Amino acid sequence: MGSLSSEGAGPTQSVRGTRHSSLRRRAMAIFSATAVASALPVVALPAQSAGAAPQQAVTITLGYAGGTNINPYYNHVIAAAEKALPGIRVKPVVYATYDDQLNEMPAQVAAGTIPDIIVWDNSAPVGQYAKQGAILGLNALVAAQHVDLTADPPALVRAWTIDGKLYGVPLYLQNSAFVYNLDMLKAAGITKLPSSMQQVGADALAVYHKTGKAGLTILDNLFHLTQYVLAFGGGWGFGRTIYSKANVAGLQFLVNLFQQHAAVLPNQVGASWDGVAVADNQAAMSDGGPWYIGFMASSATKVNYALTPIPTSSGQKFVVTYGGAYSITAHSHDPAADMRLIKYLTNAASEQYVATDTSFGFVPAMSRYINLYRQKTPKYANITNAVLASGRTLDYPPSTIQFGNALVSGFENIVLRHSGTVPALLSTLQKTYGSR
Repeated sequence: MGSLSSEGAGPTQSVRGTRHSSLRRRAMAIFSATAVASALPVVALPAQSAGAAPQQAVTITLGYAGGTNINPYYNHVIAAAEKALPGIRVKPVVYATYDDQLNEMPAQVAAGTIPDIIVWDNSAPVGQYAKQGAILGLNALVAAQHVDLTADPPALVRAWTIDGKLYGVPLYLQNSAFVYNLDMLKAAGITKLPSSMQQVGADALAVYHKTGKAGLTILDNLFHLTQYVLAFGGGWGFGRTIYSKANVAGLQFLVNLFQQHAAVLPNQVGASWDGVAVADNQAAMSDGGPWYIGFMASSATKVNYALTPIPTSSGQKFVVTYGGAYSITAHSHDPAADMRLIKYLTNAASEQYVATDTSFGFVPAMSRYINLYRQKTPKYANITNAVLASGRTLDYPPSTIQFGNALVSGFENIVLRHSGTVPALLSTLQKTYGSR
């Protein structure tokens, strides 16, 4: 059984990058699976029924990654929940970035300090946490509270279901995408968005040669690297297909652009994540997602940009469809009260607020409000229901954190230190983290 920590000497990376991500954090706690198991208390539901109101006031800790576009949303919904739910008080635990959250959670599990409820998305190593008992199965609690999951897209609910057990109540739908700084492309003489990944590469080179700026930036973590693997027809196959021609082609595409000085990591141009590099006119293109909408609306209102599905080597386009949810951790003292809070935080009013608060930057989980969000958020118009319905999956190897750390470390060795090759890296990863 793999631990929830990094292994080896490689730099710590989260498995997904979003708003205000900073991958310069290197202090992820290292502990074994045995340590994780011993740190987890034996969890039992309170004596009262899961559907009953708490008999006395309870304080629930709620952990989420903050940001200028995130904090106002949670301030609003938490205040409304406390008013509507007598006896429940919410203590926010705000992580500086989403990467910080994922990096800090393993140590918090071991120390017993992880919040009662966490907000995360299922591009994170949810399966590892579930397997090791760090988060609770929610089927009984959802049934007791009559939480209506049929209001959400079935694919989103399935994404949070592992071996028949539900581990998250969806809050928002999420997807990957491709982002273009239109003014930077125009400065390089490019007036038409690329129709293939090969054209992305050509345009990135044109931007560099004509403006001296990077044509492409990528946040070096597992989620972002995976988008390029998928763009070339590859994928991890839950560990079965780590070493494949398509995966080699996807990573080699990036390596070539770095070698030609047409691609940069965000920190190489003084940016904390890819969105900042695009907003600061330091890079013309990046893979991203709807979190860009909230960030740009609050921090880069003058940037002319476009958000579309991701081009592929075949000329088709795709997104990865996934989503964010509320999960209850094994350290919770009152899971029944937690579910009462979660039910309120995912009710129709809260979901409508996701749709109408465009600065929040996320798509509501409830199907009835996805179109409303699209109407109020023109930048999301290219991400249609059909695109979302046919979205790809991430299919990470079982030891997700360890695999991601090793992949990123190897990728950085190649592009920053000119050490190693893509085929050798993926071959080693297949042998170490692959599955049949």
